[in-house]
Amino acid sequence: MKNILSVVILSMLACASAFAQDNGSDESDEKTLLSVVEGPFTAEFANYFSLGDHVFFGTSGDFDTANKNSSSEFVFNIIELRVRPYQGAHFCLGLDFDWDYYRLSKEYYWLPDASKQSVTIASREQGGFKRIKKSNLNVRTVSVPLSFEQDFGKCSLRIGAAGEYNFPGRTRFKAIDNSGAKVKETRSGERFADQIKTNPFTYSAFAALSFEGAGFYVKYSPKPVFEEAAGPQFKTLTIGVICGLGK
Repeated sequence: MKNILSVVILSMLACASAFAQDNGSDESDEKTLLSVVEGPFTAEFANYFSLGDHVFFGTSGDFDTANKNSSSEFVFNIIELRVRPYQGAHFCLGLDFDWDYYRLSKEYYWLPDASKQSVTIASREQGGFKRIKKSNLNVRTVSVPLSFEQDFGKCSLRIGAAGEYNFPGRTRFKAIDNSGAKVKETRSGERFADQIKTNPFTYSAFAALSFEGAGFYVKYSPKPVFEEAAGPQFKTLTIGVICGLGK
């Protein structure tokens, strides 16, 4: 996946270099590092990235106990198409790639079932471990955000919603057992799984406030990421920072 993403980004860089041109208008201040401007239309490549922390709602049972509230997401924009209805305003349609990391406290870890398609939460004592170094459940997502952005001088406000496609979840695990030996799960291990069933399609609403390309955002996701029998059920409120590239 990393190689594919690298190829996509490099291809976009080449396209931007080949087609970017100065249109001689007063829109030069709106160009990002990689952009193609044609009248009111703009195509921007690698326009922004964001990093945020998840706050969970509606949790119960083991996840409510084991959740350490330090789960996070990283979002990288691949391309954004913008239309300017009037000076200082844009309708934006983007394509983003998201990485979500759901972490547990050091006393618990994600335990896949025999099918490797669902997870439960086990305690350190149950697994016979002296210390849990890392237990993550990672989900990769492709999202299509649609938003409206209004500039106020050097500040801008953006509100919108996104449709999301979630790939199957994957576990990561490192620990030290009671004998002191290090345990790092391999693909064949009982604590490894890369086909945890997610809800393929989810959605979210978001808002961002930035100053000269950098600022804060908040996102609400009301639909659980995992299928009901495959993982914990929760809603998330994500709060983080967003940074425009080349602005």
